[in-house]
Amino acid sequence: MKPHKTEAIILHTFAARERDKMVIFLTPQEGKMKGWAYGARGIKSRFGAGLEPLSKVRIGYIEKENEEVVRIESLDLIRSLFPAQQVLVTSISATYIAETVDTFAQAHDPSELIYRLLDRTTEALLAGSAPMAVVTYAEIWILRLAGILASTRNCMECDGPLERPLRFDSTQHGFICPSCATRDAPLIANDVAAALDSLFRLSAGDFAEQGIPDHVLFQIRALAGSVRRDFLGHELKSFDILAGVIGSR
Repeated sequence: MKPHKTEAIILHTFAARERDKMVIFLTPQEGKMKGWAYGARGIKSRFGAGLEPLSKVRIGYIEKENEEVVRIESLDLIRSLFPAQQVLVTSISATYIAETVDTFAQAHDPSELIYRLLDRTTEALLAGSAPMAVVTYAEIWILRLAGILASTRNCMECDGPLERPLRFDSTQHGFICPSCATRDAPLIANDVAAALDSLFRLSAGDFAEQGIPDHVLFQIRALAGSVRRDFLGHELKSFDILAGVIGSR
């Protein structure tokens, strides 16, 4: 058995057996992992509030050779999402971001960039940043980090530099130049393209501070949703719940 201790963010948990929980958590070094938290459902559980979704923790676990699920031994809370959960739209936005990361992060596949994305978007929500802007940021960046959405700087076909107006080929999940574009590559409005440029160069909090209009954010989210649904073959479970709270503005 190998003992480990690392920083992690809790993605979600579910009840198992009478007193235990299965915990899905994300680490910067080992990627997404599963672990048993024995006794976590008990009244006097030693894990406390550390197992709440999007809690940032210092987690200690034991890993057995050839076993996918680890045994969680200790949990020290670094940062709780509790303050942000008091606002409905922020709470549901956080749940949606956690599901998005859980869907695209790979088990035991180290991705410090995905971990940082989750960490920084959670920080932005806690700091009071506009939830719709933070959600938009997370949706686009997770597709980019997962290798699904191509760059806005170069044509995905010929690698030539892209100019305004941008064109997006939904069949190939990427931006394309006029020479390579087909009839299936509609133009992207310049204000949407400018917002995308800001999204790729700024942190989540700084992007939210730009005050980008809701209709622009909605168009970016529509683009991300089209790519995501085409790739997954379905929509995320919490998408409709979030849409009902944020609205189609």
